[in-house]
Amino acid sequence: MKWERAEKMFAHSGLSLTEGQFHQFSTYQEILVETNRRMNLTTITEDAEVWRKHFLDSCLPFQYVEIPKGAAVIDVGTGAGFPGIPMRILRPDLRLTMLDSLQKRLDWLDETADSLGLEGVHTLHARAEEAGRAPALREAFDFAAARAVADLRLLCELCLPFVKV
Repeated sequence: MKWERAEKMFAHSGLSLTEGQFHQFSTYQEILVETNRRMNLTTITEDAEVWRKHFLDSCLPFQYVEIPKGAAVIDVGTGAGFPGIPMRILRPDLRLTMLDSLQKRLDWLDETADSLGLEGVHTLHARAEEAGRAPALREAFDFAAARAVADLRLLCELCLPFVKV
């Protein structure tokens, strides 16, 4: 993906993308595609599709919800880091926690966040239904985000315990 095309793609959706963010997304894509050869992270690996279906799609909530500066966000069932890492690239002020049930993915996400220069990103190894009952995590976040985890009814049950009243 070329810088100008990525910038237009995000702008068309009402989102601004800096050149620095473009380079972080490009690095993320390289790491994702390379790792995907040995660890099943995604079926989407074609350049334009990664940008549209993973990166842009993960950032679309910013069009519809005003998320205050410095908000705490939990990405429930993060998998390959979607939507959390793209959201954090576009909004470096966010405090991001990525929750997943597979430690192997979380180890990869820790390394990836370091490679992208994303400070203050945390990973949490747990199942959402169990973590949502933990007193330290209940109502600890301003927003919960998730992609491809469950149908909306179940997704609400999984995410709502994490969000402040």
